[in-house]
Amino acid sequence: MEETDKKNAIVVDTNVLIHDPKAIDVLREGGNTLFIPWQVILELDNLKNRPDIGIDAAEAIARIDELHGNNNGSLVIARERTFNGLKGLKKSNPDHEIIATAVKLAVDNQNKKEFKKVKLVSRDHTVRLLARDFKLERYGLTVDNYHRDETEEPCNHHPKEINVSSEIISGDDTFPADLSPEIGENEGVICYSDKVVPGCSSTEWGKKFAAIRKGDIFKIIPMEIKALGLAPQILNGNGPNWPQIIALGQLLDPEIDLVILQCGAGTGKTLLALAAAVEQRSHFQNIIVSRPMVHLDDTDSMGFLPGNEKEKMTPWLRPIRVALSFLKRIDGGRNAKLIDEMENNEKIIYESLDYIRGMTYYKDIIIVDEAQNLTPHQVKTIITRAGIGTKMIFTGDLSQIDRRRRLDSRSSGLNYAINRLQGHKLVGISTFRESVRSRLASLGGDKL
Repeated sequence: MEETDKKNAIVVDTNVLIHDPKAIDVLREGGNTLFIPWQVILELDNLKNRPDIGIDAAEAIARIDELHGNNNGSLVIARERTFNGLKGLKKSNPDHEIIATAVKLAVDNQNKKEFKKVKLVSRDHTVRLLARDFKLERYGLTVDNYHRDETEEPCNHHPKEINVSSEIISGDDTFPADLSPEIGENEGVICYSDKVVPGCSSTEWGKKFAAIRKGDIFKIIPMEIKALGLAPQILNGNGPNWPQIIALGQLLDPEIDLVILQCGAGTGKTLLALAAAVEQRSHFQNIIVSRPMVHLDDTDSMGFLPGNEKEKMTPWLRPIRVALSFLKRIDGGRNAKLIDEMENNEKIIYESLDYIRGMTYYKDIIIVDEAQNLTPHQVKTIITRAGIGTKMIFTGDLSQIDRRRRLDSRSSGLNYAINRLQGHKLVGISTFRESVRSRLASLGGDKL
């Protein structure tokens, strides 16, 4: 076989298949042969019943079984491994076994010259670090990350500011979009104007209101906007919280089916999402709330917790319950009875992400909190669960990714969704960082 005709051998790590089960097909493109280490099969089997990633593991196993059962030569189960020259690696360590499997294939290829290159693909920083430290290129083995669906670095920008003369504002509180054509669909802007607005009778120019682009016009958001009595919070006495005003405008807009709030810690994103969902309860059958169940140390240990699924989810749902408790106290506690009744009647439902990804929802409003910990594949499968009349809200903070061994800001599903969906008429996206927590929390977020 001519050198130019040879294809590559790809050894894949478990985390790649969890990140994107379709990697099984992506990595075989161009005639490459995909080698699945025996250890990867065992790990996938152990993960198929785990929260959040169980569906991905099961999907990967099913695809491997299909190809292997059809004797497809482009996928090979690799059992052999070698630890020669890999002093310090342990046979009992799954990551080390995967590295040893890749080395065995590369060593054999040095003799047989069957493949042009042998490559180990892993999303685990530790695996790639170890592989590079052992200088595996001497075996003809290269190491790489899995780059599909990676996007540009996130942009945490403040809403743009524009000048809007009162002369061009129509009686229905709109003005032409050609005033600032670079603003995307459903994007919010802060407006300097000489318009007289509620609470401010001055005709002097200043920050007077916020607006959202809707096709050929900008639509002004009422300054008195609220959800369940929750108004945008004043920023340490420095005037209106414009990002929250814009976010509420998007959340309460019936023409927007997907709202993404990419905001820093303490900015009120979860509270706004819940308040808007309850405020719009008459338009939806149920409010579905979920979040990835990931520990700060990047482990999925739900299976080791006592109780049924609902009881196991309790630790992850505490921030949601704290937010609901806050909403109950608004307006002199008038919301308490409403929220309690909705929970008792299961109109507010808490679901694991695996359950959401296996269902189709009609006329429900779905909140996915901490979405920065989702993969692009997970975000895709969640969004495609939306039936007619369903609205989805994703909240997250790309600076607070807990799955650091497998995800970063460029490969997070939240950033993927922002980059792919921004500017669509069904999607509203807000990014902001102004904390509404204490002075100490704001200091920590800014300086630490």
